[in-house]
Amino acid sequence: MAAELMKDRMDLFKTVKAPVKQLFNDFKLPQKLGTQRTPEDALSEMDNLFLGPETHGASDGGATVVRDAPNVNDRRDTREGLGGIGLGGKPSRKEAAEAQLEANAALEQEQLAKLSPEERARYEAVKQSCLDAGDPVAALSLQKLLFEGKLPGEEALVGGGTLLEQLATAADPNTPMVEGLDRGAFLCDLVQELATPSAINQGSVGTCAPTTLAIDLAMQNPAEYARIALGLASPSGEVELAGGQTLTREAGTVLDDGKGRSNVQRLMGSAFMEMANGERDYVNSTEAGDGAWSNDLDVLYEAVWGRTMSDKRLTTAEQRAGAMDIIDTQLEAGRNVPVAVSWGDGYHKLLVTGTETVDGQEYIKYINPWGREERMPREEFEARLADINYDPRAQLQASPGGLGGGSIPKPKPTPPHRSESGLDLERLQRYSQVRG
Repeated sequence: MAAELMKDRMDLFKTVKAPVKQLFNDFKLPQKLGTQRTPEDALSEMDNLFLGPETHGASDGGATVVRDAPNVNDRRDTREGLGGIGLGGKPSRKEAAEAQLEANAALEQEQLAKLSPEERARYEAVKQSCLDAGDPVAALSLQKLLFEGKLPGEEALVGGGTLLEQLATAADPNTPMVEGLDRGAFLCDLVQELATPSAINQGSVGTCAPTTLAIDLAMQNPAEYARIALGLASPSGEVELAGGQTLTREAGTVLDDGKGRSNVQRLMGSAFMEMANGERDYVNSTEAGDGAWSNDLDVLYEAVWGRTMSDKRLTTAEQRAGAMDIIDTQLEAGRNVPVAVSWGDGYHKLLVTGTETVDGQEYIKYINPWGREERMPREEFEARLADINYDPRAQLQASPGGLGGGSIPKPKPTPPHRSESGLDLERLQRYSQVRG
């Protein structure tokens, strides 16, 4: 009986498949050269290449697609497009990246002069590895990290090691990697995801919940993102998380499986999904066991960050209004906010990153784990909220009494094994996962 109820409830949540990317081919060569060129010029042209032009296309239910970034494993990164400069056409994506790299050479040397000799050597090794892999877009992404002041970067949460050190480790041919994984392609995907986190794409699998966490991690602690990716790419496929748990590589995720994900997301998204889906077993080949509500995603968040998180399921207008207040407080504290919203005939997890007002209309800005930056009118967004994950410390610090105004919740215990016969309605709801 319980198993039948669970199946009926899960049928209500169909996987939300990512649409085909909006490919664009309007790649431009650098506009300013020589002494006229500034770091701001370089970064602006990089963003146009990495994120694509502003689209203002329509998304689900009144949302607007602001940027639909090319995939980090876009084949145009490593091969010439149709036409190209040599045939009198527009520059290909690869040619545009090569031209930007050359135009940025003097600016790059100015930034490298701020690093130590050891750090410069690491940078050059990573850059050369990207170029050896035939991917100038990845080399340009490394330049972006340098120009933004993210190199050498802060240390990872576990074991130390700056972002630059993590990338140098990935590039080092003496670093063991699992058999079958292309080191160059893995490194290039990793560098691009860290330079442009909103390009991280779940692909055609229902892992939107853990992918939002991956995007948040890439934005907040890129060194830890790289460290976890390296651990999953190692021969053992295991890596210790900040919370003390061991994350393990999922079977069938070393080689390309045709699901459109980068080398990094194929490893990380699948492993994160296994940890975030409660007692169910995630199977990459069939996608069985995908999806996670906020209570299960909380378990993954606490494991990855090593700190207590909070979550809420939202079923009433009052609860949704309260969640919007939480979002405002979290954003003011510099936090991103993972939420689930109704999406088509299912639900979809998004990462809220800010708000903006356009023509008098207030919008919620978020990253869709389809590799897109979007925005939605605040009223529409609130009406569709289904759950929320957040850092309780930001809420307590914003209260009149500061940290004295409340207590930080204790970490949630790992739930014991439950048989199907013992499942009640509340537990069944845990298994009606957000899919997409």
